[in-house]
Amino acid sequence: MFDVNAELKQFKPIDLSSIRQKLGQIPEDMQNAIELYNKALEDVAGKNDDMAIIALKKAISIYPAFYEAMNLMGVLYKSLGDEESARYMFNKVIEMDDSSIRAQQYLHMLDGKDDGRAAGGKKREKNPVVSWLSRGLSPEKTTPFYLKYILGFVIGVIAMGVLWLLMPADKPLIQISPKTDSSQQIQALKDENDRLNQVIDELRASLEQSNQKEKSLRDELEQYQAWSRTLRQLDSLAAAGKYRDLVVEVERLEGMPIPAEIEQEIMLLYESSKPKAIGQIYESAKSIYDSNANNKSKDVYKQSADEFKMAIRIIEELDDANKPNNTILIYYYGAKAIALSEYPSKDEAIQEALDIFNMIIENYPNSEYARYSRLRINEIESGRPVKH
Repeated sequence: MFDVNAELKQFKPIDLSSIRQKLGQIPEDMQNAIELYNKALEDVAGKNDDMAIIALKKAISIYPAFYEAMNLMGVLYKSLGDEESARYMFNKVIEMDDSSIRAQQYLHMLDGKDDGRAAGGKKREKNPVVSWLSRGLSPEKTTPFYLKYILGFVIGVIAMGVLWLLMPADKPLIQISPKTDSSQQIQALKDENDRLNQVIDELRASLEQSNQKEKSLRDELEQYQAWSRTLRQLDSLAAAGKYRDLVVEVERLEGMPIPAEIEQEIMLLYESSKPKAIGQIYESAKSIYDSNANNKSKDVYKQSADEFKMAIRIIEELDDANKPNNTILIYYYGAKAIALSEYPSKDEAIQEALDIFNMIIENYPNSEYARYSRLRINEIESGRPVKH
C-alpha cells in the first residue's frame, strides 16, 4: 500500500553547508536546484503541494539528474491523485539511473506489491553529486558512461609505455623461434597485426562516437541551463510587474528551439501577462507620440505606431468582456501614429489608418472619438495631413 504521508516523511532537506565541507565549492546551478528542493519540502510541510511541484520542476530543469527531487515529485503527484504522472516520474528516474532503488519501490507500491523494505533495513539514496561521479566509472547505461572508456584507454596507453621502457633495446617484443616455419610465423604475425589494427580502428571509432555523444549531451545540458536562466529572468519581470517588457522579450524568442517543458512555462507566463501589459504598452506608445509634437519626426511616429500596434494586436486576441477601458484611445491614437509615420509607404500607412478610423466609427458610433475619427478621415480625403 502506498502511504503518501509516510513516504513524504522520508524526504529530508539537503544541508548545503555539509555538502560544501565534503565536496568543496559546488556549481551555482546545483546550489539553486538544492535550494528549490528544500523550498519544496517547506511547501509540503505547509500543505502547498501545488507550489512544491512548481519548485521541483524548476529544480529539475536546472539539474536534470536530481533523482531525489524527481522521486519527491512522483510522491506529490500520487498525493494529488495523478497516478499516471507519478508513474512517469518514477520510470524517468529508473530510465536515467537503473540502480535507483527508491523509484522501483514506489512503482511496486503503486502496483500493490510489497515495497521490499525490511524493518530497519531501509537503503539510503546516494548524494546526487557522488552518484553522478560514481556512475561515470560503473557499468550503468547512464551519463556520464563515457568516463570508464576514456579511463581504460589512458591506462592502456600508460601500460604499453611502461612495458616498452622495461624491454631491453636489443630484444624485440616478439621473437620468432627458429624451430618453426618462418613463413607460417610471418603470416600469423601479419594476421594478428591486421586483427589488432582492426581492433584499434574500432576502438578509435567507439571513442570518437563517445566524444561526439559527450559533446552533444554537454551542449544539450548547457542549452537547457541557458533556457532555465531565461525562464527565471521572465519570472523576475513578472514578479516586478514589468509585463510589457516580459511580452516584448517572449516575442523575441519566437522560432527559437526552446525545450518543450520550458516553452510551456514561458507561454503560460506570456498569456497571463498580455492583458496586464496593455496599459503599460499604451503609456509607452502615448509618451513617445506626445514627445514628437514639435519635431514631428516620421521615425519617432513609427516607434509610437509599433507600440500601438502591439497593444491593438493583444486587444484583438481578447474577448469583448476582457478588453480594457482605454481600448478606443489605443485605436484612435494608434491610427494617427500610423498615418503620420507614412510607413512602409505613405499610401499603405494612410489606408491602415483609415481602416482603424472606420472601425471606431462602426463600433463606437456615439462616442467622442467616433467624431474625431470622422474629422481625421475628412483630412485624409481632402489631401491634408492628419493633425498631431
